[in-house]
Amino acid sequence: MIPIEQLNIDIKKDNIIEGIMKSNGLYCLVAEPKVGKSFLALQIANSLTNNKEFLGFEVNPTPVLYISTELSSLQLKERLDITGYEFSPNSFFFLERDEEHKLCLRDDLLLDIREFATKYNGKLVIIDIMCGIDYGYNLDINNYNDVMKNMFDKYRELSKKYNLTFLLVHHLNKEGKTLGSIGIDGNMNGILTLINNKDNSYTLKIVNRDFEELNINLIKNGKLIFEVVSEDNNELDFNLSLFMRYVIKKKEIIFTPAEMVAELNLLITPSRFGRLLNSNIKRLEQEGIFIELNRTATSRNYKAKFIEPFNLEN
Repeated sequence: MIPIEQLNIDIKKDNIIEGIMKSNGLYCLVAEPKVGKSFLALQIANSLTNNKEFLGFEVNPTPVLYISTELSSLQLKERLDITGYEFSPNSFFFLERDEEHKLCLRDDLLLDIREFATKYNGKLVIIDIMCGIDYGYNLDINNYNDVMKNMFDKYRELSKKYNLTFLLVHHLNKEGKTLGSIGIDGNMNGILTLINNKDNSYTLKIVNRDFEELNINLIKNGKLIFEVVSEDNNELDFNLSLFMRYVIKKKEIIFTPAEMVAELNLLITPSRFGRLLNSNIKRLEQEGIFIELNRTATSRNYKAKFIEPFNLEN
């Protein structure tokens, strides 16, 4: 029994991706074939290893272990060339299956995961594809008991033992639901569903035990990297409008999203206000408002400066 005042837990550092993914959990990234779920998983790895926001969400940087049952090292290199991702030494680790055998969660793969966690202090393991792993048993993905006993119990044990988060890449069925037993969805901390709306329009739907449900509108750029589409393409968001008036009045301000939400009594959470700013940078510049993000190890401050349009030409 511990008094509440003795609980010294940094909630922000307990998250892998703020508002999306907690540490020491199980998450599933699902989509139809050829939509881009492996590219999105690689984008998550790039954000975490390079301490860059993921779709406007802050991250707590960590080495990443990417276990692929489909991509070869050559195919991975080709994707890195396309996206332009670069990784510093000992930040990104890649494992591929050989041509004859699946990667087995009971054999060398366990040793690799242990080394990744203990030697390199890695926190995120991406498994692409979940069903491509040999769990040491003839697993029936549609059988609830099989899924629970022979797959999720193993991941939970590893997660707890090494303080790891697992992101399992998986398929959707023909009905647009997670392929296999209902036990898969039921045992995840969160489900990230990448939906192809056609015409290079995508939605990332995130259902989560620990955070609010999200629907993030995306496009895929020429480097096959997903980018956030402004939440409001036609009408100026009410919260953003109040912010613009405030900046124009003050000329220049330094703030955090939480401070601005409190100052203006915005009907929006600080994290969502931060995403609103990030997705409207170009639009704000058109109005003469320029945003800079200054991040330190302990804080994240914005600087907003208003320059009247006629001064931009000088």
